[in-house]
Amino acid sequence: MGDGKDRQFVTALARGVEVLRCFTAARPELGTTEIAAMTGLAQSTVWRLCHTLQGMGVLVPGRDPGRLRPGFGLLSLGYAALAKGGIAEVAQPAMQRIADRFGVQLSLAARQDDVMLIVARAEAPTILRLSFTVGATLPIATTALGWAWLAGVDAATRDAVLARLEGGMRAEIAAALDHHARRGFVLNLRRAHPDVNSIGVPVVSPDGSRVMALNCGGAVSVVTPELLAGPVAEAVMALAASLAPALGDA
Repeated sequence: MGDGKDRQFVTALARGVEVLRCFTAARPELGTTEIAAMTGLAQSTVWRLCHTLQGMGVLVPGRDPGRLRPGFGLLSLGYAALAKGGIAEVAQPAMQRIADRFGVQLSLAARQDDVMLIVARAEAPTILRLSFTVGATLPIATTALGWAWLAGVDAATRDAVLARLEGGMRAEIAAALDHHARRGFVLNLRRAHPDVNSIGVPVVSPDGSRVMALNCGGAVSVVTPELLAGPVAEAVMALAASLAPALGDA
């Protein structure tokens, strides 16, 4: 959160957003004790924040006593983020064409803290189906999406994020960034998932101020490194280039 030097930064609002970010598809319901542990905020502060968010309909009681879950009050924000004409809507049809052509799965994602948040998804019927949906998050450190995003941002941003990531991944990430510098994409072979090969390509706005990432992959038995590094990479890089101007409307 804020460093205390920005007088326009509203800490209470930032804490409320931090509470909401604790909820994911994998963690749809949480108790205040869990939220306090995840955010590092005092239990009393978390209780007041959750009480306020419940009053606004953003959080509602969960199925189990003492637990909370996101309410329908958040839907309007989600729909606004994916509004007509935005990059997710522009990207999805082209992503689906690539998925159908090669029998692969694609995701478009934006960075949120130290994870990548999926905003668009396309897949063809395959032997291996991954349970990733719009709204799911994946780690930056081990995925093609994360590596591609790191390849697209400026050095200062990249170094700041890398400083927070697990040190054991530095060598693999450095190799991925080198591969991107030479070939235009990162290659993630069975690292994010033992049965999946994938590539990642950054999507960078014309002025360089906004960066998202595309990934494409599938089961190792079908989606070989040769396929990914050849026609699939060409198609995904072309898609990334075509989407870059739309980042102004993301």
